[in-house]
This record gives sequence, C-alpha cells and structure tokens, in this order.
Amino acid sequence: MKRTICFALTMNNLPKPIFDVFLSHAHVDADLVEKLAAKLADDAHFNIWLDKWVLIPGEHWQQEMAKGLNEAATCVVCIGKQTPKGWFREEIERALNRQTKDRSFRVIPLMLPDADPALVDSFLELRTWVDFSTGLESQDAFHLLVSGIIGVAPGRRPGGSEVEEKNLRAVREQLVRIRSLQRERKR
Repeated sequence: MKRTICFALTMNNLPKPIFDVFLSHAHVDADLVEKLAAKLADDAHFNIWLDKWVLIPGEHWQQEMAKGLNEAATCVVCIGKQTPKGWFREEIERALNRQTKDRSFRVIPLMLPDADPALVDSFLELRTWVDFSTGLESQDAFHLLVSGIIGVAPGRRPGGSEVEEKNLRAVREQLVRIRSLQRERKR
C-alpha cells in the first residue's frame, strides 16, 4: 500500500511547520519543562512538541524526535543544572544545523531556574537568551519567549520590568521604615 504525505506549502515551497515550538531539554528537567510547555499551550495557544506529549510508547523515539524538530518553527533549548549530553546534545546540534540552512528557523536558549550559564555552548551563546532563572512565573521572560517563538521584537513592556517593580517595592518598604523611625524619634 502506498502512502501519500501532504504538506501545506508556504510561499517558499517549504513545508509549513506543524508545531510552533520544539522544546529540547535534559531528562532531569522534564517536569519543569512540562510546566513551561503547559503555560505556552494554555496562555499563548502554541502547538508544542514535547516528548512526553507527542511520543507514542513502543515506537522509535529517535526518528520521531528528528521529525518533530523538522516540523517545528522554533526550537527552545532549555538549559538546566546539567551539561547537555546524549540525545539532548544531538537535538541542539541538529537545531543549529537546521538554522544554518533555514534562516526563518529560530533556536532560543532558555535558562531554567537554577541553570548554570556556563553550560551554554559557544554556538548557543551567540543567540539571544531567555532567562527564567528567577522562576517560571516571570512575566518578562515569558513575554520574551513568546516574542521569540513568533519571531517579533519584544518591544517595550508596559509598566516597566519586573526588576524595576521589585526595586520600587523595596524602596517603598524602606521609605515606610524610615518614616516609622522618624515618628518614633519625634515621640
């Protein structure tokens, strides 16, 4: 029996990506990356390629991972506490190789909480990173990630950044303490 595979073609006659983003990660970071994947799917409505969600038990996972990477518009490389090795390393190399042939394909290094920046290799460090080192709830990092996945400049964030907000809160708390001390001195 003959199979016919159909692709939606873009104006460049390249297959249209099936997945918005392929999430590449070390096995030890799987639970954290799955939380990020859920946030991307639920909040930004992206179609995610995540091994835990896509791979079918009993099938050849190596070929499916290569296929998933080829069917994605973007690859996010999630760096954690361990040096990329094994299949994780292979995914990174395949993604970087694809990017050299397809300029529209984006490879985004992402620093997970407790990540070691020294683990980012020399080719990945040439790309703009997304830093979730303060936690997956960082709205600034999420905004940058979504911007990278869709391929647009993030622009200016309304209301300032989380760091600025945190600094303003600290200053306000200090002022409240100073006022309190001044009132006590007057008594």
